Amino acid sequence: MLASLRPSLAGGSEALSISEQIAMQLADEIVNEKYSPNDRLQEIGISERYKVSRGPVREALRILENAGLVTIAPRRGAIVTQLSAEEVADVFDIRAVLSGLGARRLAETRSQDDIKMLERQLSVLKKLAKKSGSTAAADYVHAVVEFGLSISEASGNTRLNSMVTLLFHQTLRYSRLGLSSPERRAHSCENWAELVDHIVHGRGEDAEKTARRLVDQSKIHAIRLLKDEANAATDQIR
Repeated sequence: MLASLRPSLAGGSEALSISEQIAMQLADEIVNEKYSPNDRLQEIGISERYKVSRGPVREALRILENAGLVTIAPRRGAIVTQLSAEEVADVFDIRAVLSGLGARRLAETRSQDDIKMLERQLSVLKKLAKKSGSTAAADYVHAVVEFGLSISEASGNTRLNSMVTLLFHQTLRYSRLGLSSPERRAHSCENWAELVDHIVHGRGEDAEKTARRLVDQSKIHAIRLLKDEANAATDQIR
């Protein structure tokens, strides 16, 4: 079911069911903030939009619930999940541990194909780190997500990869906050280059530490901005 949230895991959207295709589209809109936290996703509106019955829509919403992107509440239906700063920190902490494990395992088992994949993705990331404009942060974060998921997938641990995929989607909005400035993206790219170097040269312990640091730094900046948003909202109420 997680394949619907990352098409490359399913070999392309043509391999997905109708419910998964709907879930993939809605997930993209949620993480790109076309829907805001606490917005309601109405079954009737979605079924009319995609010209399908409500059955596939319900299944799509269950997929999103399993991914932590929506909460299905009695009498209210599906609501876009709103995480507190504390909950966001918890999810980042778990992601840091799992990402570290995946990086360590890949460093210990890497193949020549893995090394080529890492170098290719790092090259893309370096170009995006220098990009400016309204989509710069979103484009960089998208590449970071693909990079991180590629590492967990290449680690060969299927359960770890599934969990990391889930956590990436739960933290995507907050990762974008944590990488919103050009300075942060430049620093992040330096850390990714360090991680690739550790993996390529088989330094498992160092790879694990660097992977965890990458996630931890995003968490710190995201939490800071979330608290600033909360304080600004409180000031407006006053």
